[in-house]
Amino acid sequence: MKVLVWLSEGTWPSCVDAVRALETPAQLTLLHVIDTDIEEAMHGAYTGLLSRHGHDPARDLEVLTGAAEQALLDDAASRLGRPCRTAVRRGHPEHEVVAACADVDLLVCARDHAGPGPKSLGRHTRFVVDHAPCAVLLVWP
Repeated sequence: MKVLVWLSEGTWPSCVDAVRALETPAQLTLLHVIDTDIEEAMHGAYTGLLSRHGHDPARDLEVLTGAAEQALLDDAASRLGRPCRTAVRRGHPEHEVVAACADVDLLVCARDHAGPGPKSLGRHTRFVVDHAPCAVLLVWP
């Protein structure tokens, strides 16, 4: 059984804890996606409002997000306490997660907000739940 765990800031511990409760899957992958819209917005603001001279702050953001992403993956793998792979993607999170699900049996992801109701799913998570080509385990944050 192939299991993909979508890690998002703030909700990843719930996903990792849910996977720890499962029987050991044949293949376990921890996935984190960086939304490139943020980097593009920073770069656009820089070129449009701040002129084209000097240092582009979007490059600093890429370095910082990469370090934070690696720390998140390391913390998640440590909390999991069993062998796993890690995967990193950049782009629109909902599309990247659905694409990563192409050859897995189960996706584990968390609701974006605590509390019952449809607003507990953000737009990215709602898209993934509606379009994932595999079973989805949706956990509370």
